[in-house]
Amino acid sequence: MTTLMKTAVLSLFLLTGCNTLSVHTDYDTKYDFQSLKTYAWIEGKAPSNDIRINNSLIINRVVDAVNHNLQAKGYQLVDKDKADFYVNWLGGIENKIRLETIDGYYGYLGYGYGTWGYRGYWPGYTRTYYFEYQEGTLIIDIADSRNKQLIWRGTGQDYLERKETPEEITQGINRTVTEILAGFPPSSQPR
Repeated sequence: MTTLMKTAVLSLFLLTGCNTLSVHTDYDTKYDFQSLKTYAWIEGKAPSNDIRINNSLIINRVVDAVNHNLQAKGYQLVDKDKADFYVNWLGGIENKIRLETIDGYYGYLGYGYGTWGYRGYWPGYTRTYYFEYQEGTLIIDIADSRNKQLIWRGTGQDYLERKETPEEITQGINRTVTEILAGFPPSSQPR
């Protein structure tokens, strides 16, 4: 197995073998989230300049996932003029490089008896591998409908694994949106 093949297999294992989704939320601590019942989408803004994100297939999947999550929490989608809050989302993809260094030695070597024996360590090695990967970011914003001020933001970042089918893409988007919206409304202010 060549070094390139070993690197590819190791990077595939690292990307699929663990949950790499990182979610962060921020919100206005003085806002009364319990007063929110209805929402509408902010229209007219493209979620990204990247054509991998800014297309109707991805846009519709994200909107469907957000609607499903918010409606499961009891919020109702209404016309913009009747909404308590507005929802919008943004996305981005970045190419990144990660370096991993592996240090090792083969172990303790000791043989012989008494003072005549040999003791020492087998030689060691250090190898650095680099992995190119893509990291996707999805941001969901919630703004107050009266003053148009941001009151909550959820951000999810994850390695982008290669998705082959529309079902796999949809499943990845649904998982990310669900994890992000798990923090809405903030737990300090239960619904």
